[in-house]
Amino acid sequence: MTIRFFLSYCMLFLVLTISGCGKNHPGIYTQPEVETQVKKSLDLTEIQINADPSGGYSGTGKAASGETYKLKIAQNVAKKELSWKAEGDRGDFREGEYHFE
Repeated sequence: MTIRFFLSYCMLFLVLTISGCGKNHPGIYTQPEVETQVKKSLDLTEIQINADPSGGYSGTGKAASGETYKLKIAQNVAKKELSWKAEGDRGDFREGEYHFE
């Protein structure tokens, strides 16, 4: 009885560990997830990005104030991180990142 319980517990632990390894994180977000996170973090009302041939994404975003930003977005799989640079047409410049601890 004890061995059966122990094996069942080990199998449950193994399944939970394996399923947690494939969990989505900022380093592998899809384009819609990237758009949502950057839009929320920069408090944008609009965002339009496309995959950049050099990696990551680039595009534009617009704030409620009317300022338009040029966006450059990168993802780092190893650090599980999403980072961005936003250059506004009125001189505002913002950098930021989102990652899991």
